Amino acid sequence: MNKVLIIIGIILTVLIGVKYGGFKLVDNGAESGKKQEKVEAKAVQDTVNKEKKEVDKQQTAKIGGVQYDIGIDDSSSQDAVIEVMHKMTHQKVKAKEKWGAIPMIPDTINQVYNIVENSEFEQKDDLLAILDKWKKGIFSKVDDDHNYFWTYQGGTVGKAYGIMSKSEEETFILNNFEGDMVSEVSSQQ
Repeated sequence: MNKVLIIIGIILTVLIGVKYGGFKLVDNGAESGKKQEKVEAKAVQDTVNKEKKEVDKQQTAKIGGVQYDIGIDDSSSQDAVIEVMHKMTHQKVKAKEKWGAIPMIPDTINQVYNIVENSEFEQKDDLLAILDKWKKGIFSKVDDDHNYFWTYQGGTVGKAYGIMSKSEEETFILNNFEGDMVSEVSSQQ
């Protein structure tokens, strides 16, 4: 009888130990799974952050076709004026591709405004409305302005999808405009 009790005691001890140990293993497995999920989530977030930095870097990189003289006057066509206005927006917008930039400064805005104001362009009212916002320093819809020009010109690549932050715009200016123009453009933001 004593042997039976001892054997039952041993069996119960083993069963309790297995049961407790099994729960502990399950708990450890769950904790390990949670840790793995956190590691994977961090890796995904790091990849997203890296890709965002690359996109931001692309927005502020040096682009071709930078010009300082707007190259238009009272005899210029509507298409030529829209081309200049389109290039002016590149200083402020995010787009997959950009080609050409003209500093968005009061002097340039006023020159274009005077040309449009004295014109008989078909899009005169729209262009003056955009230029009037720019003269007032309102650029909260400059991506829409860009896309207006982009669509008018039959754009297929480079549609604006947002507006650069102040620091992104400053970097764009430093990377694309030279000398005294950097100071002038930076002071107008």
